[in-house]
Amino acid sequence: MSNDRLKYLLERYAADASTPEETTELFEWIKNLKDDVLFKEKVKELWTDHNLNEPLPQTDWNTIYTKITNVPVIGRRRIWPRIWAAAAIIASLSAGSYFMLNQQTNEQPIAVTKKPGSEYKLLPGTDRAVLTLANGNQIILDSAGNGALTQEGNIKIIKLDDGRLSYNSLKDKPQEVLYNTISTPRGGQYQIVLSDGSKVWLNAASSLRFPVSFTGDKRAVVLSGEGYFEVAHDAGKPFTVSVNGTEVHVLGTHFNINAYADEATVKTTLLEGSVKVSKGNTDKMISPGEQAVTGNNDNVVDPEISIQQVDVDAVTAWKNGRFVFKGDNIQSVMRQLARWYNAEVSYEKNVTNEEFVGVINRSRYDNIADILEMMGKTGTVSFAINGRHITVMPFKK
Repeated sequence: MSNDRLKYLLERYAADASTPEETTELFEWIKNLKDDVLFKEKVKELWTDHNLNEPLPQTDWNTIYTKITNVPVIGRRRIWPRIWAAAAIIASLSAGSYFMLNQQTNEQPIAVTKKPGSEYKLLPGTDRAVLTLANGNQIILDSAGNGALTQEGNIKIIKLDDGRLSYNSLKDKPQEVLYNTISTPRGGQYQIVLSDGSKVWLNAASSLRFPVSFTGDKRAVVLSGEGYFEVAHDAGKPFTVSVNGTEVHVLGTHFNINAYADEATVKTTLLEGSVKVSKGNTDKMISPGEQAVTGNNDNVVDPEISIQQVDVDAVTAWKNGRFVFKGDNIQSVMRQLARWYNAEVSYEKNVTNEEFVGVINRSRYDNIADILEMMGKTGTVSFAINGRHITVMPFKK
């Protein structure tokens, strides 16, 4: 879209003069936007044009909402665009979080209720994991000191100064096939460097089973939950990740696999290189920017593999400390939040199925209630918190 066309659509929308076709064109462009720089500049120009160079308010989000946007309903889908969020980001001069509206507000919560005795915070996740050794002994990694932790066969296990776990080979020792498992709880994440130099980031409520030393002609690991892999190249030893009946085969590449038990599908997203995704007797190659989607079970009766283009930055946002929602429904949003804040979620009847767009910097919120408050201000959902339990309800004024 040209600059002139974008400015025209923004001006028409701000003046409440857009035709349905113009509104759809603008919001489809916003929904697919990957770079906010141009968009934020145009929003800033629009604000200046309509306010005679009056500075953007720091906390008056109702003014921003009234002056710049009225959120439309397009069919059954309510789009929460970046117009309001971009204005808020400009006002705070920060590239921080936004979620329908920016987090910088002094208003009291309007859609989050707490039952008596439930005032403690639902805290965000940290670097937490448990390492289970081949003999069954366990090491709690977040409380273990830095340095050498133990030795498994010909491998010394070291906790590095930055908290990562590293497997270092001792060449003069005989090799044994021993397996370890690293597991993160809800509200935890961890990074590990395998003996071949491959790096793995585990998201919350995930686990990886792997040999302490790769022997033979292949490198094979088993994943549960979600992991991001940067595989060290070794043409003689292809790397395979097995997860719920799906196998991902690589030589050296960067990719993400999402396969939580409460998700309907396994999603393998490629960032660099190439991988082959297998399900039963069906194989498909994917290229960077593509995502292979398979059934999230061991059933190979219907081993369909679909391929789609995706925003890889949104897929891997968790690894970089963010939530990115691009058309996610409330159930998808809450599954992600619940894993990170170790919460339990239930739903009342008639909860909205509208889609949410937003970015949240995970490090900025030490209580999930703050995020729920922002979501409540969309006018689509309300929340009640009782201890670790969150009830999602239709919006209550």
